[in-house]
Amino acid sequence: MNKKGIVFGPWVGEFGWELFSWQAHCRAIARSYDFSVVISRPGNSYLYEDFCDLYVPFAPDQSGISDSHMNSAVSNFNVQEFLSATVSHDILTSYDWNWVPPTKIGNPPYDHWRAKVHVENAGDIVPEYCLYRGDSLGEKADILIHARNRKIREIDNWDSKKWDYVVSELKKNYVVACIGQPSSSLALDGTFDVRGKDLRFITGLMRSAKCIVGPSSGPLHLATLSGCPQVWWTSNPNQNYSRYMSTWNPFGIKSIMLNGTNPDPDVVVKAITEI
Repeated sequence: MNKKGIVFGPWVGEFGWELFSWQAHCRAIARSYDFSVVISRPGNSYLYEDFCDLYVPFAPDQSGISDSHMNSAVSNFNVQEFLSATVSHDILTSYDWNWVPPTKIGNPPYDHWRAKVHVENAGDIVPEYCLYRGDSLGEKADILIHARNRKIREIDNWDSKKWDYVVSELKKNYVVACIGQPSSSLALDGTFDVRGKDLRFITGLMRSAKCIVGPSSGPLHLATLSGCPQVWWTSNPNQNYSRYMSTWNPFGIKSIMLNGTNPDPDVVVKAITEI
């Protein structure tokens, strides 16, 4: 009898959903298999390396809908064709293969991180989260900023002039860095720009930072899994408060939500200095 192999993905949804309704579930499922293949975005392999035997980078088509609530599954994906084109003949024929299609697993963000959920082709599992510690190669920053700058849900972007004021105050006492993707976040004057760096590097910065600050976003959720406290605000407090405080906080990381979608910059600076 052949050993068992499993393919996860390709993940094409938003990063926050990948962190809290996908990767930890894949980790739990992988324990029942002898060989695991994960397909997700270039640069995200660090999320899976503790259990993944083969990581395949996959850049989804950007021409369609990219909102997290609409783009979490794929169509016309043939797992057998993928395996034939990706893995060696020896690996292909050594395992009986199963596939977990990409989707937000369970009922996020309402499921607690310890909740048992049912996964198609895998049965009932409890997600397994790990604390990402990373390696920033000697680089350090006291404060991390994710200055969101997306066309989707523009209400969640913060005015660049307010960011400039916050940086001008923070840099008097702290080293400040900007993280995120260059296509969807700002690099602010007075900070050092580490946008676009791989997740191993970013989580290394997070593990030693005083905190991360910004509107609710995927990088702030990553901070929760990297031991980094957060100062944040949101246009959806009823849903997001419980995420940061309990349902998406498996390691009990300190998190401060500021009131409103457009907080006063002095309030942001005060929260950062006091956290």
